[in-house]
Amino acid sequence: MASLPVKFTDTSLQQQLQSARSLANKRSRQTQALRSGIDALDECFAQIKPGDLIEWGIPPGLNGRLIPLQLLKQDIPPSVWIYHHHGLGVFASSWISHGVDLQRLFFICSEHPVRELRPIFLEDTFKRIIIDAPRKFSTGDMAFVSQQARKQGQIIFLIRHYFLSEKRGNPHASLRINTWQSGKRSFSLQLIKGPGSGRISLPYSAVAEEYGHYN
Repeated sequence: MASLPVKFTDTSLQQQLQSARSLANKRSRQTQALRSGIDALDECFAQIKPGDLIEWGIPPGLNGRLIPLQLLKQDIPPSVWIYHHHGLGVFASSWISHGVDLQRLFFICSEHPVRELRPIFLEDTFKRIIIDAPRKFSTGDMAFVSQQARKQGQIIFLIRHYFLSEKRGNPHASLRINTWQSGKRSFSLQLIKGPGSGRISLPYSAVAEEYGHYN
């Protein structure tokens, strides 16, 4: 099994930022648009731009994270995945098998990302920030990361451990979407808020080469 490179492990935040800054300086020409190479998926995100926040409803056990993962494969700028999976770790071999370039994607574990990782949001080193199922994320936290995303030109993914409801809005999110695997042959996307609405189905083969599990 591949091991996670030292600079991508849960070490000092300052070490993470220093490595990412060096990478950002070398890759200044990378596009800021979200691209997956899957036409139906790219159409959903065509209007997303730097400064936007996307809220994802992804309950555990339904492989829904394979969908945002598709947006981290196409020559991405330095990005960070902030996760809090109740004691679960990051397995580099799994990410590599899904086509993610670990030279551009950093990981760090935090239960309270805004409080503990504030410097990440105060500079533009990480152009894409994935906040994965934080245990606590207040309205004030939401307002802060949204404001900083606009200021720093970042795209924020906020992943929830539950399906989003149409009855409960989020004024800070440009796009709200539920994603999950439907059986063994397809994935479903339910657009709650954004330029379109309704449900989209993607064949499993467009997302992954073989059936597996990634919550």
